[in-house]
Amino acid sequence: MKKITALILILAVVCGLCACGSKQSAPVGEVYAKMIADVQFPTEMMKMDDDYFVNTFGFELGNFEEYIFAKGEDVLLAENIILIKVKDGQDANAVKTKLEKFVKEQTAVFSSYVPEQSKIAEKSVVAVKGNYVYLLMSSKVAELKKIAADMI
Repeated sequence: MKKITALILILAVVCGLCACGSKQSAPVGEVYAKMIADVQFPTEMMKMDDDYFVNTFGFELGNFEEYIFAKGEDVLLAENIILIKVKDGQDANAVKTKLEKFVKEQTAVFSSYVPEQSKIAEKSVVAVKGNYVYLLMSSKVAELKKIAADMI
């Protein structure tokens, strides 16, 4: 009887530890691939190169483990996805601040030329989750936000 009770107790502890385990975040490439596969964008999305990324934000790429910056091919549409995993010890909130500034700038630019896109830019999501920082500016922001929440 003692062996059965001990076995049940051990199983309960093991099950409890498994349930408390933290979810592993997916690499940014997998998150982006899921977004591209599952979301119907109004324009083709293009990944930007390192130089474009650095020139746009002034980031030091050495502070990131990985990143993706994709823009819509049609520059008159507010379609941007930025997914960043900062290295341990780097300030994710400083990255978030630069992304929020980008949103304000894009909103202002669109308000002058394409007002309906300005409204999309205003609804952008900029968030930090652990070492991950992301910006989702899109007419499909709700769909993108769900994918990010599920995978990061």
